[in-house]
Amino acid sequence: MADSSGIELIGSVVAALLTIMILSYLVGDNPLFRLAAHLLIGVAGGYAGAMAWHAVLKPALVDPLLRAGLPGILRPEFWGSAEARLLLSSWLLLALLALKLTDSGARWGALPMVLLVSVSAAVVVGGAIRGTLLPQLANAAQSLAPSSQTARGESGLEQVVNALILLVGTASTLWYFRFTVNPATAASGGGGGLGQAARMVGKLFIAITLGSIYAGALAGALFALSERIAFLAEVVTRLLGIF
Repeated sequence: MADSSGIELIGSVVAALLTIMILSYLVGDNPLFRLAAHLLIGVAGGYAGAMAWHAVLKPALVDPLLRAGLPGILRPEFWGSAEARLLLSSWLLLALLALKLTDSGARWGALPMVLLVSVSAAVVVGGAIRGTLLPQLANAAQSLAPSSQTARGESGLEQVVNALILLVGTASTLWYFRFTVNPATAASGGGGGLGQAARMVGKLFIAITLGSIYAGALAGALFALSERIAFLAEVVTRLLGIF
């Protein structure tokens, strides 16, 4: 038990020193801050590499070959299965990607990079549409229902005001991101003066949204700072109690 508490104390002291090294950036860039930043990037990179090996590379590329063994790999029927063809394609793409480390074969690594970027973009866009945009549209439409507003205890005037704010904010924000190929209407945002007014209102709603997001991020940063300061005070108190 004593050993575990001693190890915990050492870990707390190391964490406190790293915290002080990071906070030293408040007085300017210095070697202590750069050392802590390099340690953070190195540990994060090493952890990401270990996770990629144990979660992706080893199960998908190495384990199937180890399970088949050398005699099984040399058999023609092994490469006739769909799993074996997928394994061969993966090794081929990995070899092409490794050629980007060389100057002469860098252009051969364009194919796996194109596949990687396109698939990642498709997953991100599809996830944003299905996981964010469509649910938000559904929630926005549901929030306009009188039954849902009454359930929240809103009066009739509050229901009308909230519905107008939601409709104007959604429509003007979407209008702000409206693109046109007509140079005559591009400057005014399309629709003449009404289109320009809609763009201004949309810009206002976007500014309010970004401001609230920034305020939330700043509040989170201040909370993390206060937590770190309390942690430093706790470590100092424990050290003073020992000595």
